[in-house]
Amino acid sequence: MVGFSAIPDWSAGGTARSGFGIGAGVAVADLDGDGTDDLVVLRVDTLSGQNAGYYRVGRNLDDEGAVTGGWGPWQEVPDWFSWENAGAGISVADIDGDGRPDLVVFMVDAPAGANAGYYRVGWAVDGDGVVTGGWGPWQEVPNWFSWENAGADITVADIDGDGRPDLVVLMVDAPAGANAGFYRSGTLGPTGAVVGWRPWTLVPDWRFWENAGAGIAVADLDGDGVPELLVLTVDAPAGANAGYYSVGWGLDEQGRPARGWGPWEAVPEWRFWENAGAGAVLVDLDRDGEPELLVLTVDAPDGEDVGYLRIVPVVTDLAEAATRGVWRLLETDTGVLAVHAALLHTGSVMFFAGSSNDPEAHADHAYGTRVWHYPSPYLSSPQTPVDLFCCGHAFTADGRLLAVGGTEAYDPFHGLRQAVIFDQTLGPVDPASPTGTTGAWLVLQDMADGRWYPTVVALPDARELAVSGLGSDGTLNVVPEVRDGTSWAPLPPSPPWPMYAHLFLLADGRLFYSGGQYGGNNGLRPAVWDPATNAVHAVDGLPDPMLRNQCASVLLPPAQEQRVMVIGGGGWEVNAMAPATATTAVVDLREQDPVYRQAAPLHTARMHLCAVLLPDRTVLVNGGAAMEESAALAALAAEIYDPELDEWTVVAASRVPRLYHSVSLLMPDGRVVTAGSNPQRLDEELRIEVYSPPYLFAGPRPECTPERVELHHGEVLRVRVTSAADLSSACLIRPGATTHSCDVEQRLVDLPFLGAGDDPVELTLPTEPGVAPPGWYLLFVLSSAGVPSQGAWVHLT
Repeated sequence: MVGFSAIPDWSAGGTARSGFGIGAGVAVADLDGDGTDDLVVLRVDTLSGQNAGYYRVGRNLDDEGAVTGGWGPWQEVPDWFSWENAGAGISVADIDGDGRPDLVVFMVDAPAGANAGYYRVGWAVDGDGVVTGGWGPWQEVPNWFSWENAGADITVADIDGDGRPDLVVLMVDAPAGANAGFYRSGTLGPTGAVVGWRPWTLVPDWRFWENAGAGIAVADLDGDGVPELLVLTVDAPAGANAGYYSVGWGLDEQGRPARGWGPWEAVPEWRFWENAGAGAVLVDLDRDGEPELLVLTVDAPDGEDVGYLRIVPVVTDLAEAATRGVWRLLETDTGVLAVHAALLHTGSVMFFAGSSNDPEAHADHAYGTRVWHYPSPYLSSPQTPVDLFCCGHAFTADGRLLAVGGTEAYDPFHGLRQAVIFDQTLGPVDPASPTGTTGAWLVLQDMADGRWYPTVVALPDARELAVSGLGSDGTLNVVPEVRDGTSWAPLPPSPPWPMYAHLFLLADGRLFYSGGQYGGNNGLRPAVWDPATNAVHAVDGLPDPMLRNQCASVLLPPAQEQRVMVIGGGGWEVNAMAPATATTAVVDLREQDPVYRQAAPLHTARMHLCAVLLPDRTVLVNGGAAMEESAALAALAAEIYDPELDEWTVVAASRVPRLYHSVSLLMPDGRVVTAGSNPQRLDEELRIEVYSPPYLFAGPRPECTPERVELHHGEVLRVRVTSAADLSSACLIRPGATTHSCDVEQRLVDLPFLGAGDDPVELTLPTEPGVAPPGWYLLFVLSSAGVPSQGAWVHLT
């Protein structure tokens, strides 16, 4: 079938002259048991008075979707009671397990007032589409909340892997304003009743304001044995219409796409200006193992409506995944604005915002923390005792998250003296949490002065150092304080390190200020600083030193090489709307007199960006914009830097602009989570996206199992590795704790090994706590193709 093909006699016996979004449906099944699929189409007739539903069978589909065995007559669905419809659908499946196909018909009744969805089952359909076992009653889809719909559909498939068919319902809610797509599902029992409806779920990124039909289908699109969910809709703006579809990847036991949703793709050569319904089915007609998309739509020009079919290949971003990776938009959101984020050693992600850049929330003591139990959709909601908005944070040696300072007052901002620590094992019971509890913030001894926008650094002796930030009086706090596990002690006044100064722990215990920060640099150049003596050694050569507001800085892999990179950034004057820079620079701090050297520039200038170290020793940059707080100039395409080649590669683009107050973190499975964005007060982005880098599409993943979890510096760790002969490298990665483009926690530590091919493999742990400060780390091994294992948590002391 080339292009759209008309269904013959679409208006036989009446006219489907419905106007907007009346509904139609399509299904594919082998009705007569001859080994060849047949086509079933549904139309709604609105000739006059009460509506009616009709279906017919097209026999013997060839591998291009053409009906080769002729069309059967239109058959009426009995007792079609609706006078106004706003969607319809049809599906074929063996519901009662008797080996014969059954027919499920669905409609949206759209009277004056609230709409409602209904379905009924026609039992034991024969090869001509005749229902031989009688029709069951119309059954209502519960909790149909929409008063206006612009399309709907159903499909029947086992979406949760329990071996029983599920009824999946899609509807387009069409209120005044933007439309939205919602779906829900439930298990179809052998009587045709749904047992256990799941809640309505929003299809993310439904970007349409007018729709004229919708479809839903299920199939395994990537060959991993787990089905995907595909939704289709007709976009009906002023002018020509268009068909689009999106795929939800990897349905879980709740029938939800655990791996998120891919981008919208256009159905090619959509030539209609008015549509009155649509449907979709996924079917592998040519038996090549790759399902195609069969689309039905109703063309509704002046005159008679006509139904059209077209089969198209399912285009997804997997085609370029091996070189560009893929972004997925999740149905789960952060629950709070992700001003701050940290990866806990349970594998959960902590998002917290304090008062979320909202003075009213601050006045009401409405502070927010969520712990997302990745990759599940569940979040815990521990109480937040103080306003942690714009605090600093670092992991302690035992793996708890220390947060210091925050917001004492708004406009002008004054810093908090308080310090708190998050313990994942405490708090109320929560079965969704890997620890069985929500976790809890514990209040610690106050610091001597407040800190707003401070930097916290984990030290090699298991202490933590708090630096800079605005004090309790709103001026810069230049007295560092160090915590020894129980109390704080001040150090001599330091240079006026800027707010959220990018300070990296070096192998010898000194700190390096990279030249990156929030706002201005207070007249300071990059420098190596010894907090013990207050000695400062300036480092020259940083290009565009006045354009490093909300740049990114990373300790390039491996940490043993002591090289720091500065990436992008913008003007120091906040809200000046100065353009960002694309320049980058690298300094080797092992040199006697280190000097920055310019490195390859970004393809896209950006500030507010996030940088994440990947297990293959590259650096992912995502988010930001070419000008401060400019969504119109947001950088959606991510870039990956290869330090060996000094080369940036543009990779897949995300869909959500990530500006001020956005975050990104490496996850144990090698993916990257990004969240947040808050260009203006009360403009809070809660959607989450997950990036799968190209290495996840480069071949089989090795598996590694350390023989123990508790490790010590300088020891040898024995690790069981699948395909040990193919082992190319091993590393530890310290989990990230990030805010405001600043993450000085993350670092990748090389683990040398001898005798690749031995099992177990013996990995040599670093001897210097300045290279790998005490704490929890993810252990990765990589194949010769650069594919990382799942990270294994280990505790280094």
